[in-house]
Amino acid sequence: MSIGSRLRCCYKAISTIGGDTSLAEDEEHPKHITLIDEAGRERQFRLHDAFDHKGGVYYLVENVDDPSQVLLLREAGSELETVDGEEFQRVIAALEEDDVE
Repeated sequence: MSIGSRLRCCYKAISTIGGDTSLAEDEEHPKHITLIDEAGRERQFRLHDAFDHKGGVYYLVENVDDPSQVLLLREAGSELETVDGEEFQRVIAALEEDDVE
């Protein structure tokens, strides 16, 4: 999977498919989550990974309608922020090296 375009915005998770409100990954049944972007648009994503790294909680998600759009999101209070720049490079490197919890 390639990490494609990264959007600079915040998201709010409003629902998960399957009745479970946890965003924890289930490999047999990937989670689908609905996120609302800053423009108020609802978008469906498939959760690929949820992990802790150096005190932050991160989510790797893929847009259901556009699989080339893969985002790395970080919890920021009650919202999710798109990760980019140096932090993006550092967290993806840690994920690839399996240096995450």
